[in-house]
Amino acid sequence: MMRFRHLITVVAISALVVAACSSDSGAEPGDVLFDVELIEVKGATDGIPAPDVDPTSLSQGYGYKAPGDYDAENPAKFQVATYMFAPGAMTVAKGDSVTLRMFGVNGDEHLIFVQAPDGSTVVDAFTANRGREYSVSFDADQAGHYKLICTTHGPTMTADIFSTG
Repeated sequence: MMRFRHLITVVAISALVVAACSSDSGAEPGDVLFDVELIEVKGATDGIPAPDVDPTSLSQGYGYKAPGDYDAENPAKFQVATYMFAPGAMTVAKGDSVTLRMFGVNGDEHLIFVQAPDGSTVVDAFTANRGREYSVSFDADQAGHYKLICTTHGPTMTADIFSTG
């Protein structure tokens, strides 16, 4: 009997979640603010062999310090890095006025722009520097996939802004 009640509870909660996620609220477009950090993630190891290919040859967004270059006292240790926006994915409703408040944590310079689903530019390219905050805004007047792009560290330093509706 207890298992049956538990099953009924789980099914009921699942139904409520599905209904809430799929309902059309009919909400008017509004103002949306995202805080976005420009970061570099690094990792080092001596537990596996170094990559056969220098990662910096694959993307401007990758960093690499080879064995011997990274840690003179541990010649087998190497480091890899990548630049990214955090968060890397955001969702807005079609018609929302979107503001991205960005803070440069890593990387001295980033050349950034925002591209609309149709490929047009909705935020012109600007330079963002470490330790500074920047705010840019655009209207999500198209449904689809907007892209926040750093050309300095591309093609890997991008974030996705999905416009629904």
